[in-house]
Amino acid sequence: MIGAIIGDIVGSSHEFNSIKTTKFNLFDNKSRYTDDSAMTMAVAEWLLDDAEHTHKVLEDKMVKYGSLNPGAGYGGMFFGWLFLPEKIFKSGKRQPYNSFGNGSAMRVSAVGWLFDSLEETEKVAEISASITHNHPEGIKGAQATAAAIWLARNGKSKAEIKDCISAKYGYNLDRTCDEIRPNYEFDVTCQGSVPESIIAFLESTDYESTVRLAVSLGGDSDTQACIAGGIAEAFYKDIPQKIVDHAMSLLPNYFKETLKRFYDAANYHPKYIDMEQKGTKSERYTPDFIRSLEPNEIFVFGSNLAGAHGGGAARIAMDKFGAVWGQGVGLQGQSYAIPTMQGGVETIKPYVDEFIEFAKMHPEYKFLVTRIGCGIAGFTDEEIAPLFKEAQSLENVWLPKSFWKI
Repeated sequence: MIGAIIGDIVGSSHEFNSIKTTKFNLFDNKSRYTDDSAMTMAVAEWLLDDAEHTHKVLEDKMVKYGSLNPGAGYGGMFFGWLFLPEKIFKSGKRQPYNSFGNGSAMRVSAVGWLFDSLEETEKVAEISASITHNHPEGIKGAQATAAAIWLARNGKSKAEIKDCISAKYGYNLDRTCDEIRPNYEFDVTCQGSVPESIIAFLESTDYESTVRLAVSLGGDSDTQACIAGGIAEAFYKDIPQKIVDHAMSLLPNYFKETLKRFYDAANYHPKYIDMEQKGTKSERYTPDFIRSLEPNEIFVFGSNLAGAHGGGAARIAMDKFGAVWGQGVGLQGQSYAIPTMQGGVETIKPYVDEFIEFAKMHPEYKFLVTRIGCGIAGFTDEEIAPLFKEAQSLENVWLPKSFWKI
């Protein structure tokens, strides 16, 4: 699973800025998870929560993960399927639209991990695809990807994987990346990108070389690296720790929670992901500089009772995260105000206690607490940090590093 997600993140910088070389930085300031990872998570949670593998539950999961980050880069038709079904379908309801795009293959990696037989893997892969991509090529792309992962995790050699996928799905896997690369162009179809992704895996020597080869083809790089990366994780069963750590730092907490559940269900506990550390204070430091938020993240800032958000973190909250002039307390947009300018520390505590109770009632949010009261208000970290003692046990509350030390 994380192998597919890392591939998506690595390829994200080059989806519309293709490169034709394996020599590039795996991560840069444009690296992010995209629709590939979001829908991979949706399929994983569907498998975990719906033993009957129904389209109704899968639809709910896809809409849920899509709504958490609508700007993740969804294709036009799929965006309409997710968010505007009443406008694109005569029935007003979501329905398959005969797509053979590679979206069916990029989201399917979880299916390759949970089933005992190849036949069941292929059956569930078809269900996962056909909710939208019910064209034979769309279904085939999902089945081939899931089958390759199933074969890889069950110890099959690359020769066996190649022979099986070629025979069952008719893909030409006899080409090399060097042969494909010079004339290959952006292609979002299953038939024009899934074989190439599998070839990148077959030609690789380890996980990292897999995603580098997939991106170097210069096509739909995030999706191809996602597909290839999912197979590579199952085959090599090892990903460099620094790569995993960097990718995990770019994922929201709800992704990590689903990943933990999924790896537990698959009875696979790779050494490169220490899921037991999720939610510890070492992972819950509020960043020093917050320029953007995930859809479920809340910027917690120090305010005044008048709600005059004129400077410091309060101004950032108003300019970027929906704080409302004149509102000095509580949730507003993607921000939460705690007044700190009305007196001593004892006057701040009731508002901090109110915030902690609010955080307990809203586990769907991730609260990023800034150094409230330690700027214009003139308090020290030593004075403010103890007010948040009870928040230490709340996995959805992140605190400044200076608070944790105290």
